[in-house]
Amino acid sequence: MNCIFGIDIGGTEIKIGKFYGDKLEFKTSIKTDISDHGARIFSDIFKKIDELSTGEKIDGIGIGVPGPVVKGVVNGAQNLGWGLVEAEAIIKKRYPKAYCRVLNDANVAAIGEMAVGSARQYRNFVMVTLGTGIGGSIIINGEILEGITGAAGEIGHMQIEYGKKRKCNCGRYDCFEKYASATGLVITALELMKGRQTLLHEREVSSRNIFDLAKEGDAVCLEAVDSMVGKLALAFGNIAAVFNPEAIIIGGGVSKAGDFLLDKVEERFQEICFYPVKDTKFVLATLGNDAGIYGAAYAVRK
Repeated sequence: MNCIFGIDIGGTEIKIGKFYGDKLEFKTSIKTDISDHGARIFSDIFKKIDELSTGEKIDGIGIGVPGPVVKGVVNGAQNLGWGLVEAEAIIKKRYPKAYCRVLNDANVAAIGEMAVGSARQYRNFVMVTLGTGIGGSIIINGEILEGITGAAGEIGHMQIEYGKKRKCNCGRYDCFEKYASATGLVITALELMKGRQTLLHEREVSSRNIFDLAKEGDAVCLEAVDSMVGKLALAFGNIAAVFNPEAIIIGGGVSKAGDFLLDKVEERFQEICFYPVKDTKFVLATLGNDAGIYGAAYAVRK
């Protein structure tokens, strides 16, 4: 039987799924070797593909990369140490008979949710991944919007504040992800807890603990979460006014806060959004860490 590989390259690990048609047969992961500017990443992936394919014909290979991608060319991936990399050409040279696609990692996650996850009923939506940073993907009529340089959907780098308060990894200041990601939430909590009583003094200051204590009514943690919610609602209101999507799908580690977060965001969104977009749905992603491998495989099958 012919197989397809869906691969999601992350800064610390590479997730690999082997599919038969739309069925995930096997999944594994390998460490991401970012030494020498990520020079061995593809050879490590190819070694694992060869090991898992065991002589079978490979129909396709789909890969998600943490950086802007246009027509299979990666336009820089800082977490991997990559500059301009002709990724699809590298794969085709190694597997000339396999169809291949290389896309941004947030885009393949959105494709995965559209194919088999919580976005199956939508063809016009924005997916937002809230993790260490903030990723985004825009789907219009069932197709990814990449942009001229592959930067479409990079909503984490919208400027959401002024005054050079928080420097972003991109080199600019006051980006969305510095306020509304897990990292941003922690920064806000650390600022708010100075000189105030909070159970957070007795625990690791993590996004998970902040949400847990907020649910218990801890005033500092509630204030930190509400600050994050305000930034999310403001950004989502602007995004909805531009793209007018059917839904905004929320994924990433922060989405594990569940309805506690979703209800707050939706309530605040309704207070500030432009009236024609009030029917925008808010939905939690369901595939978790597997969204990327499902989406990469589906992009190849499609």
